[in-house]
Amino acid sequence: MNHKIKSLILIFVFVAMIAVIGLLVGQGGITGASTTAHSVACFEDADCDDKISATEDICKNPATEYALCVNKPIVK
Repeated sequence: MNHKIKSLILIFVFVAMIAVIGLLVGQGGITGASTTAHSVACFEDADCDDKISATEDICKNPATEYALCVNKPIVK
């Protein structure tokens, strides 16, 4: 194979690798020593109010990254 063709293939592979690394870094696929702040769904039950009076609004694991709003129907 001609050395020009080998050089072009090598350059193409190098550029492709740089592009893939750029995409991974841009999407957060490669993590470094930095920290990522996650949003917290709720801090208290009032944050989970769905404006439906027939449900009980509950904040599970408040003020953590695992916080979750639960809106259970009220059984009468």
